[in-house]
Amino acid sequence: MKSSLPPEVLRQAAEWLVRLDHQTDAATEQAFQAWLAADPQHRHSITRLQGHLLPLQQAPARAALRRARQPRAAATAAKCLGLAVLLGLAAVPAYEYGQQGYLLADLSTGSGQWRQQRLDDGSDLQLEGGSAVDLHFDPRQRRVQLLRGEILVNVAKDAQRPFYVDTPQGSIRALGTRFIVQRSGDATQVTMLESSTRIDSAGQQQVLGPGQRLRFDARGPGTVEQVDADALEQAWTHHQLLANDQPLADVLERLARHRPGLLLFDRQALQGLRVTVMLPTDDSDKALRLLQRTLPIEVSHYTPWLTRVTLTPAEK
Repeated sequence: MKSSLPPEVLRQAAEWLVRLDHQTDAATEQAFQAWLAADPQHRHSITRLQGHLLPLQQAPARAALRRARQPRAAATAAKCLGLAVLLGLAAVPAYEYGQQGYLLADLSTGSGQWRQQRLDDGSDLQLEGGSAVDLHFDPRQRRVQLLRGEILVNVAKDAQRPFYVDTPQGSIRALGTRFIVQRSGDATQVTMLESSTRIDSAGQQQVLGPGQRLRFDARGPGTVEQVDADALEQAWTHHQLLANDQPLADVLERLARHRPGLLLFDRQALQGLRVTVMLPTDDSDKALRLLQRTLPIEVSHYTPWLTRVTLTPAEK
């Protein structure tokens, strides 16, 4: 079996291919060479992407990668490689999804899919598009590990077994019933629809009540926000994305789970942009057009499988 590559490495590789296809200055060449040399997985990720191209496309792509070892030819080689990979990106979505291991998750959804599942204990679990969870139920406790995406949980009462949702940033214990958990970047966001939860993160605890939202990361819980729980649940029911003064990067990350292929963006570059909007997740192209009309961003489509969002030149 082929070893898996971290999803972030695959994303970085795709970013480099697009960047080098449009930017060939010396500084970019040097940065690309440094990226290739920093980790064997970087070169391996590009090679893996080549493996999904048609045979006629593979030969020039491999040659381009070999030439990339020569500093003066780096930009030209990367450009050729980028064009070849862009032609074959139709195969990337299934590959990337499988490499992340989500196909082996206990429950998962693909791009744009929604799923509702009744668990063995009677709890109800709903998965948004591009989400995955593992289940760990035993006589002492019930745990849902959120691997990716966003879930809505309606917890069944069980006096003997507490119910938890775990992410890399912490653990959420259900003290009541309905809540939403979303993984976004290196953080987790919890939104209470009904009753309460207790969040344990970085040695700190925080209890959330109805209509409250909290984002937490490796540093612990952030600031509690008030939200319209009814509106959020209605948006979920109608497959809509409701954002109220949220970072644009978080909105794009959620949209990315509802479209085939890759939606690329630089979270750091977009960190100053926040949005309040209602978007259709079932039509991500329309959602992106709506965002582009109201924000200083450009949406570039390279193929049906690769889209990039950047700041407009005046804002860079």
